[in-house]
Amino acid sequence: MRLIIKRCMSQTSYSVIESAFPEDIITSGDYESAENLLNKKSIPSEILAESFYRLGNRFYSSEQKQAAELAWQKSRELTDITAEFASITVPVSRNQKKYYLQTIGSVILLIVCLYVFVFTLFPREPEPFQFTTFRSTSGELSFWDEWWNTGRPVTRSMRQRFGPEQLWPMLQRTLENLFGTQNDELSEDIREKLKRWLELSRKPQFSKGPVDYYALTGRGLFEAREFEDALSTLNDGLHYAESTEQLEQLYQDLGTVYYYKGYKLQPNGLAKYDLDAVRNSVESYEMALRFGEDPYLYGNLGWGYYLLGDYSSSIESSLHSLALKPDLNYARMNLGIAQLKKGDYELAFSAYASLKQHSPELDEYEGGIRDLRELQQEFPGLHPFSNFIMGLLYLQQGRHKEARTAWQKFVSQKFSEPFWQHKARLLLKKMETE
Repeated sequence: MRLIIKRCMSQTSYSVIESAFPEDIITSGDYESAENLLNKKSIPSEILAESFYRLGNRFYSSEQKQAAELAWQKSRELTDITAEFASITVPVSRNQKKYYLQTIGSVILLIVCLYVFVFTLFPREPEPFQFTTFRSTSGELSFWDEWWNTGRPVTRSMRQRFGPEQLWPMLQRTLENLFGTQNDELSEDIREKLKRWLELSRKPQFSKGPVDYYALTGRGLFEAREFEDALSTLNDGLHYAESTEQLEQLYQDLGTVYYYKGYKLQPNGLAKYDLDAVRNSVESYEMALRFGEDPYLYGNLGWGYYLLGDYSSSIESSLHSLALKPDLNYARMNLGIAQLKKGDYELAFSAYASLKQHSPELDEYEGGIRDLRELQQEFPGLHPFSNFIMGLLYLQQGRHKEARTAWQKFVSQKFSEPFWQHKARLLLKKMETE
């Protein structure tokens, strides 16, 4: 993902850059008109520099790279001019400087002594910071309330964290292209996207560095299907990771981006995969396992190993996933299809048959059926037992017509184990009598 260094923008400059330009100026890359509009504003040089920087970002987002470069260059020029003026200071006499330094030194010494005094008399175990996307109903204590209430300040990062409701207004304009037409209300669909971005909130607080910025930006670019930029940014974020939790999350996100980079949906609704991208995905998930584990990580690894033809590793990972979360239905279907590929038909049947007790959603069933159809598409006629399993999945959904068609096709095929074709005939006969 491309790395854009964050710059602090004042509220004034933000409103200027958002309201000053018609959309057609941005989309057409008309830098001269935009520059004239900004120069007419009576605003300080430092805010004007920020405004040109933000203008460049908007041109870049609209793929007007030449106009973006001009705006960024203007921002740098204004920043240099501002720095030169800021360096001009009023001469202060030597005695005044000495007096100022003595005063400042005395204040600092007093504060240090006070802090050491309070810290010594009121020892306290540090409190772990709980990072959450939910708003606190009681509100946060002020700095001074924390001081006098606990005996010394709480050691933690003072940076503000956001939940979906707080994040939405900031993302409406800057990430509008991710969601289509701008909406004033936070819809359920967008809320879910923001919650996925903020899954970091379930992890411990990031103490320093821009790791959460890289992770959040990477997920945003992933949602926009900007896979190369997402990979670049997430890889950059690895350099700033300070805990195993951060490394696990970043590597797991990398694995997901690599997988969807190699996922190609065909007109018939089935998928084909770039195995090099799948291999990179598996390697990233394996790296994530060095720093932590969760059932979804093992479930994704099980599917990746299956696509690479490593069916034993696929089965092992799927079983591990289900041991941690038995109702993870996609991992159960991954287990079944890998056992089917190995020719372990009894185990494959057991895996698929056990789905019903975990009440899969319709889209979970459809995902499993698509996997079997993709297997048939890649290896025509080589895995007839896939039709028996498809019939089973259709029956579990109550789709009797499709189940009958799948089983009729299965009994008409050559198959090495007569037991299963006999079972399919019994099932067909039972359907006729019901």
